[in-house]
Amino acid sequence: MKNLHFAILGLAIALIGCSDKNVLKHDIIEKHELTFEDLNAIQFYSSHDIVLTKYDPLKSNKSTEKGSLNVNVDKAIDQVIIKRGTKGRIVEDLGNEKYAVSFEPDESKVLVYGKQTQFGVYYLQALEWDNGRGKVQYGDQFYFTNAGADQFSLLFNINKSLEENREVRVAKGNKVK
Repeated sequence: MKNLHFAILGLAIALIGCSDKNVLKHDIIEKHELTFEDLNAIQFYSSHDIVLTKYDPLKSNKSTEKGSLNVNVDKAIDQVIIKRGTKGRIVEDLGNEKYAVSFEPDESKVLVYGKQTQFGVYYLQALEWDNGRGKVQYGDQFYFTNAGADQFSLLFNINKSLEENREVRVAKGNKVK
Protein backbone atom coordinates (compact mmCIF):
# COMPACT_ATOMS: atom_id res chain seq x y z
CA MET A 1 0.00 0.00 0.00
CA LYS A 2 2.88 2.35 0.88
CA ASN A 3 4.48 1.68 -2.52
CA LEU A 4 1.19 2.55 -4.24
CA HIS A 5 1.15 5.97 -2.56
CA PHE A 6 4.71 6.68 -3.68
CA ALA A 7 3.88 5.51 -7.21
CA ILE A 8 0.88 7.84 -7.35
CA LEU A 9 2.97 10.73 -6.00
CA GLY A 10 5.67 10.01 -8.63
CA LEU A 11 3.07 9.95 -11.41
CA ALA A 12 1.59 13.24 -10.23
CA ILE A 13 5.01 14.90 -10.22
CA ALA A 14 5.77 13.50 -13.68
CA LEU A 15 2.51 14.88 -15.05
CA ILE A 16 3.15 18.29 -13.54
CA GLY A 17 6.53 18.35 -15.31
CA CYS A 18 4.89 18.23 -18.74
CA SER A 19 5.08 21.09 -21.22
CA ASP A 20 2.00 22.96 -22.40
CA LYS A 21 1.45 25.48 -25.21
CA ASN A 22 -0.14 28.61 -23.79
CA VAL A 23 -1.46 31.83 -25.30
CA LEU A 24 0.57 34.90 -24.38
CA LYS A 25 -1.55 36.94 -21.97
CA HIS A 26 -0.86 40.00 -19.89
CA ASP A 27 -1.65 38.20 -16.62
CA ILE A 28 1.08 35.62 -17.35
CA ILE A 29 3.59 38.43 -17.92
CA GLU A 30 2.56 40.04 -14.64
CA LYS A 31 2.33 36.81 -12.62
CA HIS A 32 5.84 35.73 -13.58
CA GLU A 33 7.21 39.31 -13.67
CA LEU A 34 8.55 38.82 -17.19
CA THR A 35 10.83 41.54 -18.52
CA PHE A 36 11.61 42.22 -22.17
CA GLU A 37 14.81 40.20 -21.72
CA ASP A 38 12.75 37.26 -20.45
CA LEU A 39 10.29 37.52 -23.34
CA ASN A 40 13.17 37.81 -25.82
CA ALA A 41 14.54 34.49 -24.53
CA ILE A 42 11.23 32.60 -24.91
CA GLN A 43 10.45 30.66 -28.09
CA PHE A 44 7.05 31.75 -29.42
CA TYR A 45 4.92 30.11 -32.12
CA SER A 46 2.25 31.45 -34.46
CA SER A 47 -1.20 30.28 -33.41
CA HIS A 48 -2.56 30.13 -36.99
CA ASP A 49 -1.39 30.20 -40.59
CA ILE A 50 -0.67 33.83 -41.47
CA VAL A 51 -0.78 34.75 -45.14
CA LEU A 52 0.58 38.18 -46.02
CA THR A 53 -0.30 39.33 -49.52
CA LYS A 54 0.99 42.34 -51.43
CA TYR A 55 -0.56 43.37 -54.72
CA ASP A 56 1.62 45.37 -57.08
CA PRO A 57 -0.10 47.88 -59.34
CA LEU A 58 -1.61 46.56 -62.51
CA LYS A 59 0.45 46.89 -65.65
CA SER A 60 -1.25 46.75 -68.97
CA ASN A 61 0.03 46.73 -72.49
CA LYS A 62 -2.18 47.37 -75.45
CA SER A 63 -1.74 46.70 -79.10
CA THR A 64 -3.88 46.62 -82.17
CA GLU A 65 -3.51 43.80 -84.55
CA LYS A 66 -5.70 42.50 -87.36
CA GLY A 67 -8.52 44.88 -86.48
CA SER A 68 -8.65 43.96 -82.75
CA LEU A 69 -7.55 45.64 -79.58
CA ASN A 70 -5.30 43.34 -77.57
CA VAL A 71 -4.92 44.16 -73.88
CA ASN A 72 -2.43 42.30 -71.71
CA VAL A 73 -2.84 42.92 -67.98
CA ASP A 74 -0.10 41.86 -65.55
CA LYS A 75 -0.79 41.69 -61.86
CA ALA A 76 2.06 40.82 -59.52
CA ILE A 77 1.22 39.21 -56.20
CA ASP A 78 3.81 38.71 -53.48
CA GLN A 79 2.90 36.40 -50.59
CA VAL A 80 4.61 35.49 -47.35
CA ILE A 81 3.22 32.44 -45.55
CA ILE A 82 3.91 31.94 -41.87
CA LYS A 83 2.57 28.49 -41.04
CA ARG A 84 0.85 27.67 -37.77
CA GLY A 85 3.54 26.70 -35.27
CA THR A 86 6.31 28.68 -37.00
CA LYS A 87 8.93 29.70 -34.47
CA GLY A 88 9.19 33.39 -33.69
CA ARG A 89 10.81 35.62 -31.14
CA ILE A 90 10.06 38.98 -29.63
CA VAL A 91 12.76 41.31 -30.91
CA GLU A 92 11.52 44.71 -29.70
CA ASP A 93 9.33 46.22 -27.01
CA LEU A 94 7.31 48.88 -28.83
CA GLY A 95 5.73 50.28 -25.66
CA ASN A 96 2.00 50.44 -24.90
CA GLU A 97 2.05 46.66 -24.36
CA LYS A 98 3.00 45.92 -27.96
CA TYR A 99 5.86 43.74 -29.16
CA ALA A 100 7.57 43.24 -32.52
CA VAL A 101 7.82 39.54 -33.34
CA SER A 102 10.12 38.15 -36.02
CA PHE A 103 9.40 34.82 -37.71
CA GLU A 104 12.37 35.13 -40.09
CA PRO A 105 16.14 35.53 -39.66
CA ASP A 106 15.75 39.07 -41.09
CA GLU A 107 14.59 40.80 -37.92
CA SER A 108 13.47 43.89 -39.83
CA LYS A 109 10.50 41.80 -41.00
CA VAL A 110 8.26 41.77 -37.96
CA LEU A 111 4.62 41.54 -37.04
CA VAL A 112 3.24 43.50 -34.12
CA TYR A 113 1.32 41.81 -31.32
CA GLY A 114 -0.42 43.83 -28.66
CA LYS A 115 -2.62 43.39 -25.63
CA GLN A 116 -6.26 43.56 -26.57
CA THR A 117 -9.63 42.71 -25.05
CA GLN A 118 -10.65 42.31 -21.47
CA PHE A 119 -8.81 38.97 -21.27
CA GLY A 120 -5.40 40.56 -21.94
CA VAL A 121 -4.50 38.30 -24.88
CA TYR A 122 -1.77 39.55 -27.21
CA TYR A 123 -3.25 39.50 -30.73
CA LEU A 124 -1.82 40.41 -34.13
CA GLN A 125 -2.05 44.17 -34.68
CA ALA A 126 -2.58 46.01 -37.95
CA LEU A 127 -2.51 49.60 -39.16
CA GLU A 128 -6.17 49.15 -40.09
CA TRP A 129 -8.70 46.31 -40.16
CA ASP A 130 -11.43 45.54 -42.66
CA ASN A 131 -13.59 42.43 -42.04
CA GLY A 132 -10.82 40.64 -40.12
CA ARG A 133 -8.15 41.42 -42.74
CA GLY A 134 -5.43 43.78 -41.65
CA LYS A 135 -3.01 46.07 -43.40
CA VAL A 136 0.44 45.50 -41.86
CA GLN A 137 3.94 46.72 -42.49
CA TYR A 138 6.34 43.83 -42.98
CA GLY A 139 9.87 45.03 -43.58
CA ASP A 140 9.61 48.08 -45.81
CA GLN A 141 6.49 46.83 -47.62
CA PHE A 142 2.76 46.88 -46.84
CA TYR A 143 0.79 43.64 -46.95
CA PHE A 144 -2.75 42.48 -46.24
CA THR A 145 -3.39 39.56 -43.90
CA ASN A 146 -5.74 36.68 -44.46
CA ALA A 147 -9.23 36.89 -42.97
CA GLY A 148 -9.50 36.24 -39.25
CA ALA A 149 -5.99 37.49 -38.52
CA ASP A 150 -7.37 39.86 -35.89
CA GLN A 151 -7.77 36.76 -33.68
CA PHE A 152 -4.26 35.34 -34.21
CA SER A 153 -2.08 35.17 -31.11
CA LEU A 154 1.28 33.93 -29.89
CA LEU A 155 1.79 30.56 -28.26
CA PHE A 156 4.65 29.45 -26.02
CA ASN A 157 5.60 26.57 -23.77
CA ILE A 158 5.44 26.64 -20.02
CA ASN A 159 7.36 23.82 -18.42
CA LYS A 160 5.92 23.33 -14.98
CA SER A 161 7.69 21.32 -12.37
CA LEU A 162 7.10 20.72 -8.72
CA GLU A 163 9.89 19.83 -6.38
CA GLU A 164 8.82 18.53 -3.05
CA ASN A 165 11.12 17.31 -0.35
CA ARG A 166 9.06 15.12 1.90
CA GLU A 167 10.21 13.03 4.78
CA VAL A 168 7.73 10.37 5.76
CA ARG A 169 7.92 8.31 8.90
CA VAL A 170 5.44 6.07 10.56
CA ALA A 171 4.91 6.47 14.28
CA LYS A 172 5.61 3.19 16.10
CA GLY A 173 3.20 3.92 18.94
CA ASN A 174 3.83 4.49 22.61
CA LYS A 175 3.18 1.52 24.91
CA VAL A 176 2.26 2.02 28.53
CA LYS A 177 4.89 0.52 30.87
